[in-house]
Amino acid sequence: MSYIVEQKIHGKIYLYEASSYWDKDKKQSRQKRKYLGPKDAQNIVKKKKKATNLASKNHGNVTLLSRISRELGLTSILQKIFPGNYLEILALANYTISEGMPFYMFPHWLEEQNLPEVKKLSSTSISNLCDDLGRSEKERIDFISQWSKTQKPKGGVYYDITSISSYSTNIDFVEWGYNRDQENLAQINMGVMCNSNNSLPIFYNLYPGSINDVSTLKNCIKYSDSFMDLKEIAFVLDRGFFSKKNVLEMDKSNIKFIQPLSFSLKQTKELIAKHKRQIANPENVLKYNEEIIYHALDKIKIDNKAFDVHIFFNEKAHMDQKHHFLSVLLEIEDRVKDKKLASMKEYLSFKKENIPEKYQQYFKWNKNSLTIEKNIRKIRAYNSRAGFFLIAANHKVSNIDILAHYRKRDCVEKLFDNSKNEMDGKRLRSHSTYTNNGKLFIKFIALILHTQISNYMNKSKLFKSYSLKELLMELKKIKISRINEQEPFISEISKKQKNILSGFGIDVEEFMEIPSY
Repeated sequence: MSYIVEQKIHGKIYLYEASSYWDKDKKQSRQKRKYLGPKDAQNIVKKKKKATNLASKNHGNVTLLSRISRELGLTSILQKIFPGNYLEILALANYTISEGMPFYMFPHWLEEQNLPEVKKLSSTSISNLCDDLGRSEKERIDFISQWSKTQKPKGGVYYDITSISSYSTNIDFVEWGYNRDQENLAQINMGVMCNSNNSLPIFYNLYPGSINDVSTLKNCIKYSDSFMDLKEIAFVLDRGFFSKKNVLEMDKSNIKFIQPLSFSLKQTKELIAKHKRQIANPENVLKYNEEIIYHALDKIKIDNKAFDVHIFFNEKAHMDQKHHFLSVLLEIEDRVKDKKLASMKEYLSFKKENIPEKYQQYFKWNKNSLTIEKNIRKIRAYNSRAGFFLIAANHKVSNIDILAHYRKRDCVEKLFDNSKNEMDGKRLRSHSTYTNNGKLFIKFIALILHTQISNYMNKSKLFKSYSLKELLMELKKIKISRINEQEPFISEISKKQKNILSGFGIDVEEFMEIPSY
């Protein structure tokens, strides 16, 4: 940015136009001056006229996002499949990450960014773009196929499903079912698969809102097996996906799996009881990262088919879980203990409104005293399993590898959390099936970029100083400016910004180069 400097020489004041630039040789910000003449009314008028022609755009944030997209190969894949509007798709994804606002606000955001090649889109043209993407099913499948091939997951993939609520019931797959956000709305279910190597999303698919988690797995395997050889990798699943049918079908199809067992399963309870005393033997202890964990290996039979079960017990987690659990129960008990309820019907209604669903089973109604009391049998059952987790597998895998997968599988849950709470993904705002499908495709692109940025921030410990949005806001302060018809220049880079770029392995001098369009 240029500014006027006054210099007094022999009693007279002279004007100079000063501007900053980056000296590549000395690697520091320098200044150059242009003589304007003696200070008088004419030169002041000239200065005012020039100042009105200063144009400045946000540069640092969009440059980082573009760099990440190219690095991942997203840009080249999208350009190949959607040559006419790949830049707009990426810009909408970048906007989703940066602002987390509805798409109709995108045109205002775009005006402030240094993205000269991106077409200006109105709210209507954004809807049209999303509609076109939604109708382009073959192209979206081609993208998933090419993108998954770049990932080449080894060892395992993580799969989970989430609900996305909608006020509209005109969209295909929007149905009533179990809503994971506890909202009284119809929903669509979205399943996502992530690469165990880097947590990047590989694949997504949509399912009717009434379909439960278990039923989606079969189709997920069919879809994804056409993109990658699933026989070489293991499905790492959430506890909610456990069913005898799923386990047997995956094994029959030669699909490797790592599956936590449900505590409601009778055999799970029997295995915990069997190993409860002996598992704490020092011979069975191991260290994973900073955790001290006890381990035992056993078998579980499902329809006469035996599978390995890894039984883990964390003594510290056992105490922490019991402490937290009992603290919450005592708080609830203190709130409801003096409440008199005349009938079971009245109790059920009261329980639904006043006791969190997660804890309802640990209370019961005493028909003699008409009061609510703790369900001691259920509480003892919870305490007996606190600190335990059991994981079945149909292939030989070490206890350390099992633990690594188990600890990392929450990357899908974090991805869902980011989508809903940071990227305006909690509700479907469109009322058309095609428009909705197009928007979800763009959000999937945004999730890939968001995850890769998070990977860099975790590795370089940038999350200690910034959230992801705060980091992009800091880089947004790096501007590209142009005065009148002069060559554009990039503003000085602060120490904070240099540290951020260093965390992404970016050379400051390279980042300061003026892009050519």
